[in-house]
Amino acid sequence: MVSNASMLDVKLHLLSQELIPNINDLDNEPKQVVLNHVNTCTECQRLYSRVVDFKENFPESSIAEDVQTKPLKKLVQFNKGLKLLLVAVRFIILFYIIFTSIDFYVWESSPMAAIQYIQSGIFLFYLPAIIFLLVFTATFFNRRWFWFSLATDTMVILFFVYVLKLFTSL
Repeated sequence: MVSNASMLDVKLHLLSQELIPNINDLDNEPKQVVLNHVNTCTECQRLYSRVVDFKENFPESSIAEDVQTKPLKKLVQFNKGLKLLLVAVRFIILFYIIFTSIDFYVWESSPMAAIQYIQSGIFLFYLPAIIFLLVFTATFFNRRWFWFSLATDTMVILFFVYVLKLFTSL
């Protein structure tokens, strides 16, 4: 029958083998228990010396915390691509609205109908699209880009709603 002390030694031996590679991360008391076992066990002494040799030959790289790493080039390109896509979607919607109003309405005979068509197109197509795009911008981009997009979209809406009326009344 195996004695209780022998069973504890086996458990201590197994635990020490598990903890030796991470000995520097241990608290003082468990570290001292493992080191005491290492002093009495030849197998654990060999493992400990290999771990120490490895750590001496391949020290951990010390990166200064205050040094900022440059963002990944592909991530920056992806970010620029998304911004370009957001602008392109806005222009495509505006182009569609303006093109269809020019194509379907005779501006000389009924300019107010064409203006009303553009205004309704702004509210039916452009407004929901920019709400989605502004939520997307607020989620994935910085505040400066969000406020720039919001100001630009507001000016576009105001231009198509109010300024076009001024041109037709002249």
